[in-house]
Amino acid sequence: MLWLKDTNGDQTAISGSFEVAITETQGSFDRLSFKFIVDPTNVQDPNYVASTMMLPRTIVVEPITGKKFRILQSQPESLGDKLLYTVTCASIAYDLHDMYVETKLQNTQSLTACLKLITSGTGFKYHVTGSFANYNFGEGFGGDFADTLLSNLASDFAFKYYFDNYDIYIKSTIGSSGAFLFVENANAAKFTRQEDYSTITTYIKGYGKQNDNGSHATTADYTSPLASNWGKIWASPYSSDSITNQATLLAKLKSEIHDYPDVQYTMSYTDFINNVQGFKNDATPGNYGWLRNRFGIDVSVMVQSRTWYPQEQDRGQSGSITFGNKIFDPNYFWQQLRNGYQANLKLGQELKTGQITLEEYYQQLKKSYQDQSATITDLNQRINGLESNGIFVDVSSNNADTSVDWFTKLVNYGAKGLMVKLTQSTDYTNALATTQIANGKSTGLNLVGCYHYFMGSGAAEGEAFLAQLQANSIPTSAVVALDIEDSTLNPTVDNAAITKAELNAQISAFYKVLTDAGYTNTCDYASASSFDVWFDSTAKYKWMASWGADSKPSGADAWQFDNNWHGWGVDANYGYKGIFN
Repeated sequence: MLWLKDTNGDQTAISGSFEVAITETQGSFDRLSFKFIVDPTNVQDPNYVASTMMLPRTIVVEPITGKKFRILQSQPESLGDKLLYTVTCASIAYDLHDMYVETKLQNTQSLTACLKLITSGTGFKYHVTGSFANYNFGEGFGGDFADTLLSNLASDFAFKYYFDNYDIYIKSTIGSSGAFLFVENANAAKFTRQEDYSTITTYIKGYGKQNDNGSHATTADYTSPLASNWGKIWASPYSSDSITNQATLLAKLKSEIHDYPDVQYTMSYTDFINNVQGFKNDATPGNYGWLRNRFGIDVSVMVQSRTWYPQEQDRGQSGSITFGNKIFDPNYFWQQLRNGYQANLKLGQELKTGQITLEEYYQQLKKSYQDQSATITDLNQRINGLESNGIFVDVSSNNADTSVDWFTKLVNYGAKGLMVKLTQSTDYTNALATTQIANGKSTGLNLVGCYHYFMGSGAAEGEAFLAQLQANSIPTSAVVALDIEDSTLNPTVDNAAITKAELNAQISAFYKVLTDAGYTNTCDYASASSFDVWFDSTAKYKWMASWGADSKPSGADAWQFDNNWHGWGVDANYGYKGIFN
């Protein structure tokens, strides 16, 4: 059972709700999804009133946990002579986004002063455990949505936080050690592991507060000790208008380096309640514990997210948990390198002594690749992934599935960023854009930016796109891309409707509307073969489509390499500049 309360204060219960799932993710807002059935023609149906309350801002209460949520999306569909409702909700803590903080605090401020500013006038209360040093804000603190400011504070003051409805709990660390033990084939189903090497960096440069003459109060660079293993891999340079001390800057640079692979474990737990060897199995996100695979190997992990069914655990709904690195042990990967070296050394000795011929060696390699299902395409994909900063997906109304589960699957396949279509021509708006942005963010995808499908009316289309950027509160730091692929814009065909010079002029007019409004991260999107042929690209970034190619097109800052990634009907892209991920 679930309870509803609408904006008029009316309350009712949903009878027979099922698949009631709560998804909790560290550093993100909780999500609730559920289903119920109603006869919309029968006012005596126990869910008739509930169906009329599927409205914006309606609150849903899950009674077992006491968690409150607001409805994000309600999808009714026919089920015989009844309607089946599928409902997605976000934690009521997302109400923090309702408040835009216009005021700015200046200079050095305490954490309490900042929290008071962002919660003033809201129903939120904050609870701070531990002490945190004051922070100097070179450009002031404020001028953004309250939830964004809270996230910024977490970085500035180095704290962790979580919500309990309208209560914000802030601590230097969260989570408990030794909170669980899941044993494969005992109280857990099969474990899967995914290792991502694309995020590794070992070197970074940093710049402190900029002086009036353009110099910096302090500069520093940092090289990770693991550069001896991985090589020198640059991270994006870091800058701060509040740091004037080199030691402070160096400490910040060390925290910005990501010198270890991301290792993610996923487990479908079959018996969440059953304790093993005295462990209480508290899988709250942020907690630390152990996984023991069927070979008896223990791995220390931290819970990143979990989806569970508080009302249906006795009906076979077991849910799933995703774990990540607790502490990266470089010795594990170093040992893999040494094992590979020893294997190659042994093979080389065999070649040297004439025990196998070159043809036999080739056949061994060929068989090895076949045995491991490793193809040249697979290897190229791995190389492309390592060369980029990661993968982002781009979506439009063609991607009708906007559910959190759908975006979660993309994240599990390795997606890091999200690009969303907002508009086309002067009269079309993607009705799914707001939901796609919200649900994508909730699963950890970074909003790279938004794009517009161009029909050739430069300034007019720029105004239409700008209106939707502002309506969706897209920050001016986001990528704003222009999709130049419509066949009517091709100046190379007979009886073309537009010349190359005219198209260049209309593109410039489109971007001028955006840059005048502060959106300066402009980006041209088109087929790789269209660049310099249809138009001369003058945007800040070039995003090229070339499906099925072995490597990125020359000059591409982003490469759309697939239009049906993993069979999910979504475009996937490698980004080669940090802004794309």
